[in-house]
Amino acid sequence: MINMQVNEMPASTYRWLHMNESHLKNDAAVFRKTLEKPSQVPEGVMISYDVEAHVAETVFAQKHEEMLQKEAVRISLPNGDLDRRHQAQVVRTGMGIDVDRLLEEEQVKATVITAKANCKIEEPVVFCDAVKSKEAVLSRQVIVAEENSHLTVVMSYDSPFDAEGFYGISTKLYVEKGADVTLVKVQILGRNTDHFDDIGGVVMDGGHVNLVVLELGAGRAWHGCHINLCGKQATLQDEMGYFCNGNQKLDINYVAEQNGNKTDSKMICRGILADASEKIFRGSLDFRLGSEGSVGDEQEDVLLLSDEVVNRTIPLIFCEEADVDGRHGASIGQLGDEMLFYMLSRGIDREMARKMMILARLQSITRQIPVEALRNRADAYVEQICERG
Repeated sequence: MINMQVNEMPASTYRWLHMNESHLKNDAAVFRKTLEKPSQVPEGVMISYDVEAHVAETVFAQKHEEMLQKEAVRISLPNGDLDRRHQAQVVRTGMGIDVDRLLEEEQVKATVITAKANCKIEEPVVFCDAVKSKEAVLSRQVIVAEENSHLTVVMSYDSPFDAEGFYGISTKLYVEKGADVTLVKVQILGRNTDHFDDIGGVVMDGGHVNLVVLELGAGRAWHGCHINLCGKQATLQDEMGYFCNGNQKLDINYVAEQNGNKTDSKMICRGILADASEKIFRGSLDFRLGSEGSVGDEQEDVLLLSDEVVNRTIPLIFCEEADVDGRHGASIGQLGDEMLFYMLSRGIDREMARKMMILARLQSITRQIPVEALRNRADAYVEQICERG
């Protein structure tokens, strides 16, 4: 039985908005506790299986003890209760401490992917998990990019369209000085599946994280990401796409925490809501004391294809520094009459126009998937949804 409080915002807003946090409940009790192994491991990458997660975290924490301890005590926002709740996490995650507690209770061990120092690895490490119907899965990964390394990790989770089940995954990133990590996640689970994906990361001096996330399947999905730009001139590029239709529900919490000076974060979220689907997006830029000269940009673009959808968006900026540049915004609207008229006047019917708009929006994300077969699978799935109506 799973009962977790997840996706808490860095600071609370009005309770009646029902956006401060979410709750995840599921009756799953027996889990497969693994992620399918990659078919090949590029040179310069080391993968260790069945590792106690705290061991990998402790090694990193000891290596960067002074900086991490400095961050742990520097809690000055007026949300002390929430911060105390998360202090047990060496690396904060978007969904929060309850996911770590669940994984510990279930004794889920980690797959540790390490890019060796100074290695620029061209080929991606690819994990493709084909999930059976009525299967419950928990998995966790720790990705360590040693100094001046470059690494790309691709993870996909797929099951038959109407499959039932539960799939929960936790991924933590440790990006050392000058390292560059690209993490790509593609979720195409069955419509009767519950799913959560929890991401957390720490980025040291001059490090860079590039996240590409695509949420397409699952009847109920929770997604969280918290990246701490801990070092000076650390950067984050984060692009997410989603398509919800039918009665799908998607709950998102993204936080860019900027601690180092001259850090740079960019979060872009593009989505489509159709039929009676529901989505909530919490996006936060958190400029901490010491982040002078930092820049943050957060944008969401949502296309609404039905009057019955429920869309809730809350962009937030927290600031303890004067010399920072934070921008945020949301564009939410329906398929415009002028665009429809333009397409209809050229012989494109309403349904085809709708399909073209959906594909165009999501292909800005899918084209960034570095594995052709997976990219084609994602595009085909979107077309399948469009044809089903």
